[in-house]
Amino acid sequence: MSTKKLTWLSVGLTAALTFGATGCSTLPGNNSNGTVVKVVDGDTVDIRIAGEDTRVRLLNIDTPETVDPNKSVECMGPEASEHLKSLLAPGDIVDLEYDIERTDKYGRTLAGVYKDKSLVNADIAAAGLGIAVKYEPNVRFYDEVLQAQNEAAAKATGLFDPSAACTIPAQLEEATQAFEQLSEAPAESVKEAESLAGEAAAAIALGHGVKSALNKITPDMHPVTYALLTTHFKKNISKLDSSVLHANQAEQAHLDTKTALIKAEEKRKDEERKKKEVAKKKAAEAKRQAQLKQQREVAEQKAAERRRIEEQSKPRQKVPTYQAPKVQRPRTQAPKPRTQSVPRNYTGPRCYAPGGKSWKPCP
Repeated sequence: MSTKKLTWLSVGLTAALTFGATGCSTLPGNNSNGTVVKVVDGDTVDIRIAGEDTRVRLLNIDTPETVDPNKSVECMGPEASEHLKSLLAPGDIVDLEYDIERTDKYGRTLAGVYKDKSLVNADIAAAGLGIAVKYEPNVRFYDEVLQAQNEAAAKATGLFDPSAACTIPAQLEEATQAFEQLSEAPAESVKEAESLAGEAAAAIALGHGVKSALNKITPDMHPVTYALLTTHFKKNISKLDSSVLHANQAEQAHLDTKTALIKAEEKRKDEERKKKEVAKKKAAEAKRQAQLKQQREVAEQKAAERRRIEEQSKPRQKVPTYQAPKVQRPRTQAPKPRTQSVPRNYTGPRCYAPGGKSWKPCP
């Protein structure tokens, strides 16, 4: 259990143990002082009163058990006994004041014990080593003891000290810190969600463990601790229950987040897988089409080569040259020059036309 210091709220012990005083006698008396013989436990001391050793039970204060053979040694019981020994040493002179009933059913004298005008009953409570109780009808010192107890609680002393491993605050502290450290922020990864859920589960287990240990405290075996548990620390126990419930909700939230993240991751992977499949199919189709194209091109090249070879193997034939048909144009004859008729047997002088192709008789 952690021993770190923790400040606790001071809650007044408004509900207290009530012990019946059956079998007691109500005796007047003027024995108002005595000499300390020895300290029995944290709230009982033997005092020589009027020459007789008398066991005195301090009124309105109850300290943890140490000497009762039928009860467990309570938390801070030995410390309470040692503290009373430091307050009342053998031979110390003390004053005693009484209330309505002077003795209890065990025959012990009931009194308020003063040393140097300080109420020892309250001094024990101020050290956090006892709690205020009412022994009906004796309530004379109750208010002063309760005030001292509340001061001790405010200072986190004794039974209220979280650094003392056996105290209720110490048992609550580790669980309280575990709950306070829990994160409510949603996780961003599956691993983080698992970690946060694990932390919540650990805090819940710790809280249940503390609650189980506190539930074993009974009024018969642990009267002082039980009284504190059901009064001063009642709100803390209620807070522990609320913290466990809240941690359960936090754990479930983190588990839900984990589930959602896993589903989202699976969806993402599935979509990625589908995209890869589509891309793979496209790539395969593109490759197939490329292969088909290449095959066509190869086939076309082979066919062309075959045709070329076939053409080369054929005998060469003269290919007639195409001649356009000649168009017969009608000849235009120049008009013949008009000539004078010359006698066939003309032997006279001749006058030739320019060019010397025709002539006519010279005039």
